[in-house]
Amino acid sequence: MVLSVAVALLLSAALNPRLGQACAPAPRPGQFVRIAEESAIIIWDEKTRTQHFIRRATFDTDAPDFGFLVPTPTEPALAEPEIDNSAFNDLGYLIRPEEIEKAKITGFNFEPLLFYTLSRPMSLKAPMSAVRVLSAQRVAGYDAVVLEADNAAELNRWLDERGYASSHSLTEWLTPYVAARWKITAFKIAKDADYREVGTSSVRMSFTTDRPFFPYREPADQREAKDARAGNRLLRVFFLGSSRMDGALGGGASGAWPGQTVWADRISEANRERFGRLLPHGSQLPPNTWLSVFEDKSSPRPGTDEVYFAPSKQQGTVHLPPVIKIVDQSIPAPLDLIVILILIGGLILLIEWKRRRNLAS
Repeated sequence: MVLSVAVALLLSAALNPRLGQACAPAPRPGQFVRIAEESAIIIWDEKTRTQHFIRRATFDTDAPDFGFLVPTPTEPALAEPEIDNSAFNDLGYLIRPEEIEKAKITGFNFEPLLFYTLSRPMSLKAPMSAVRVLSAQRVAGYDAVVLEADNAAELNRWLDERGYASSHSLTEWLTPYVAARWKITAFKIAKDADYREVGTSSVRMSFTTDRPFFPYREPADQREAKDARAGNRLLRVFFLGSSRMDGALGGGASGAWPGQTVWADRISEANRERFGRLLPHGSQLPPNTWLSVFEDKSSPRPGTDEVYFAPSKQQGTVHLPPVIKIVDQSIPAPLDLIVILILIGGLILLIEWKRRRNLAS
């Protein structure tokens, strides 16, 4: 079984209010929801054409609860992976740059010898004829419902009638997914009123697709929003697979995506076993698994299509440049020894002075 694993946005759960930020927000009037940082893991089983999609996001919001939408080509199965957000921390630690210390002499030291975000609550009511609820469940702290629709405007209306923010821009965003018969999964999050920042733990979405992708498309009003141009967004995608991978907007050769490959190399057997625990029971990553890491710091993002992944023509390794750490360092100068030497020198001078005085007399 050949698996390709890409780290995509983790559709998360059980809230940790100390964590903090979101994806494509659409708050109700007078409320605020913003993404500051996103990380993602996608696991691609080439044999069964199954993608396992895991995302971590943090949300900065003053809304009491909110949700987000995630498009997939087929109906996803939702589950909580065996390992949680620690997988993202471990991947970040794995790709950390080498740290080189350089001493800087500062003097003498005299001394003795460390998806779309929606800000309205969701109720799971019977669907309209043009919108069908394929499944609804509580998973890892989320209320999640998987939707299928025949018309984007009807789906937008269905969301609006159930308390979601809706707009013409949202209808435009939904249109290509509805036309392609994709499914829309709506997640609802409730946050602790005492905290403005909200973080999520992980939910795995597993679904069949022709090629691995990251859901990058954003509604037009969010790409044009003032906070989208603030330059403070970071998307990090970890892609684990049988080879080094590249990403392209829309999947075409000319689909320029601002995501940069910042790290690419094979991972150890121990790490292959650990990150394989993100997969359903009985699945595993392929031998000689590669990790490709992408960072997208663009703001606003060119979110007009999805980012699709394919084997890179460049199969060499890429590592982050070493970090030069300047360490202040003083030259050891034992104070007690210096005092002894001074006393000895003074004693010698005293003896010599007395000798010369005696000779003079």
